[in-house]
This record gives sequence, C-alpha cells and structure tokens, in this order.
Amino acid sequence: MNPIPQWRGATGSASISPVQGFTSRIAHEVSALRYEDLSPQTLARARHMLLDWLGATIAGSVEPAGRIAQAVALEADCRPVAKIVGTNLRSSPRDAALANAVAAHALDFDDSSMWAEGHTSATIVSAAVALGEGMQSTTAQVVEAIVAGLQGQVRIALATGPSAYEKGFHGTGTYGTFGATGACARLLGLDAEGLAQAYGLAATQAAGLKISFGTMGKHLNAGKAATNGMLAAQLAAKGFTAPSDAIEGRQGFAWTQSTSFDPARPQEVMGDRLAIESVLFKRHACCHGTHSAIDGIAQIRTQRSFSDDDIVHARLTVSDKMLDICCIADPVTGLEGKFSVRHAASLALAGFVTGPDAFTDERVRDPRLVALRNRIEVDPRPDRPLVGPTHVVVNLTSGERLEAEVDVFQPSTDAELPAEWDALVTKFEALASPVVGGSMTQDLVRRIARLDPDCPIDQLLGLRDIA
Repeated sequence: MNPIPQWRGATGSASISPVQGFTSRIAHEVSALRYEDLSPQTLARARHMLLDWLGATIAGSVEPAGRIAQAVALEADCRPVAKIVGTNLRSSPRDAALANAVAAHALDFDDSSMWAEGHTSATIVSAAVALGEGMQSTTAQVVEAIVAGLQGQVRIALATGPSAYEKGFHGTGTYGTFGATGACARLLGLDAEGLAQAYGLAATQAAGLKISFGTMGKHLNAGKAATNGMLAAQLAAKGFTAPSDAIEGRQGFAWTQSTSFDPARPQEVMGDRLAIESVLFKRHACCHGTHSAIDGIAQIRTQRSFSDDDIVHARLTVSDKMLDICCIADPVTGLEGKFSVRHAASLALAGFVTGPDAFTDERVRDPRLVALRNRIEVDPRPDRPLVGPTHVVVNLTSGERLEAEVDVFQPSTDAELPAEWDALVTKFEALASPVVGGSMTQDLVRRIARLDPDCPIDQLLGLRDIA
C-alpha cells in the first residue's frame, strides 16, 4: 500500500486536497508560452539544445541500441513521413521519435536538467522534431513547443519532489513523458483544456526504472517517454478523455510515485526563470553523477603531474544516494562503465579523454584502468547532497595529499552562452563527422546557428539531406 503523499497544507483527509487544479494550472501556463515572447537568450539556449540533440542522435544512430530501435521502427506499416536521424530511413512520427530518442540517449552524452531530474532533449526534442516534420512545422513552431514542453515537465518534476527518484523511478522516463506531451500538444494546437487531458493520458503512461541504468533499458526509458508523450497529445487532440487531476488526484501520478508532492516548490525554485535555463550539456559521455569526480581529478592533474605508479590511493566522497545511480563497482561492459564513478575516475587518473571511446567493453576491461580502479575508494555519506560536488582526494607515494571539489551542476549564465555554443560546436563536430561527413557537419552547424524561425524544421536540421 502506497503512503499518502505529504502534501503541503494537507488536511489529513484523502478526499479534500489543497492541490486541486495543479494539472490545469500547468496546462494554462504551458499553453500561454509564445515564440515571439522568447528572449534572445532563451532562443540561444534552444539553439544549443537542438545542436546537442542532433549530434548525440547522429552518433547514437550507429550504436547497437540505436540500430535495434531503428529495426523495430521499420516494422510498422505506416506512412513514412519522419526521418530516423543518421540514416536514410523514415517511419511514422511516433516510431521515428522512439528510434531517435533511443539513439539520442544511447551514449549518455545528451543534455540534462537537475530541475527535470533527468535528460530533456532525448525525449522532448525527439518527439517535437518527429511530429513537427510530419506536420511540416516551422522552426519557430518547434522551438516554441520545446520551450513550452520543458516548462511543463520541470514544473511537474519539481512539484513531485525527490522521493520518486529516490524510490527508483527514472525521471527521464516519467517526467519526460509529460515534457513530450506538452511539446506535441503545442504543435497540434491544443488549448489549455486539451493539454490538461493530454497530461492525464501522459500520467497513466509515465514510467521508467533506475534499475535499467547500465543497460539499453535506460535508453528505452527515453524512447517510450517520447513516443508515449506524442500518443497522449494525439489522442487528446481527437477527444480521448482522461482525468483532469491525473497528476495531483487520489491514486494519480503523484499519489502513486511520490511522498513529497508540493505544488508550491516549482515557484520557490524557479521564480521567474524558464525551465530551459536549467539545461546542462555534458562534456563526458557518462552519467552526470560521475562528472564532478572526472573534473576534480582533471583539476588536480593541472596542478601536479603524476604517473600511475605515483598513486597510492584515491577517495571519492559522494552522497549515499549515488549508490543507486552511478556506483557500479566493477563494470564489465561499456554501458556499465558509464555508471561507474570508479571507472570514470580511473580514466581521469590516467589522463584519458572521456568521450564515447572511453566507455566501450574493451576499455572498461583495460588492465591499466582496472589496476587504477582498484586503488579508488567510493565513500558514500548521507550528509552530502546528491546535486553537489564530489570531494576527490588523491594520495601519492611522495606523501602528498591532493584534493579538489568541482561543481558540475551549474547551468551557463547568459554571459557564458557564446562560449557554451563554441564548446557545443566542437562536441557536435566530433560526434557527427564520423557518421555524416565533415561537409554536412559544417552545413548543419551553419543552419542551426541561424535558427531561421520560418525555415521548415526538417530543412533546418538537414533531415532531407542526412543520409
């Protein structure tokens, strides 16, 4: 039996809820967002999301998980109007969204948001682009849908609180379903009442488990969120009904998945900021929880060079909640390596680049890295925040004790956006060029940099051209 959620201001009566109307309020806010009201900085952030999503999806399209999802998408007897990115294949919008979301998440190199408690573009952009291509939507329409869809997702995630993730639900799968629903509902022209119905249909489909981390099942969480969110919006657009309080109501989404639902939390956290301001872009092809350890060791290496033989012991002090996220002690596959902070730290100690090639089956079994891994201790502490820096200590044979803490959970400020774009272009080139070639890669960068609002979305993203 699920406990009654500890909602702020609860009266103790299960039949009288102080959170009545939460779904409707979110639907009205999401429906009110307009492209013409978006600031230049918000458009820059949307541009960054599109470029990063496209690079991750192109690179992921040749991964085993991407190939399998493509094969399944092609089994559907449908009108092939949406591109499966990185291939010359087309399928239905829902099946293309599934294949593209799996590919986007396959390398675990796609963006994320701490407010959303998961990855954002793999679900929202995959759904919005596939549906938008089928509808011949413009760039402005798709960008508007992405910003609006993410706004709703983050509001719902923040209100639901941390208990769902701590229990084992994967936010990319659960909250991502609402994000994709909101984005697709905007493209389909649903009003606030229609979107509230779509959210109700999303609530009954929203799923995804953290036990899948380190396997292709995690990629499926993103794929199902994208396609289920689109389905919810499409059904609602045709009059399919759902409870109007499916998020906050008794036996609804929050009731079953959370003990910390608080509808006031989103405003307390976000203030007047848009959800897109929380998006983070990865520099390492692995779980975000490992990044602070990688960057901490890299910082130490800039201050003091050392060899493998110089290292006696390393300690990584983390939140005890990390044990259920990225603390696979002895990974044997590349996917498991992405969720092993010990493997990630061994790469950093060795001075290796932490792109996709660092997380293969061969690399996690590399004797040099295994030897380094065996000198790394993970120290989980209940007093350390989950979203906070890892405390790194490296002890050398000289007796030196080197320490660092690097916070990797702060999104770029408006002033930092130009530098962020340059970094994302470099990342995009590394991911896309091996698959589509250098010339096409440069052309895609130019198109997305312009972000012409009147350009059809398939033309902007080269979906007519990418082979």
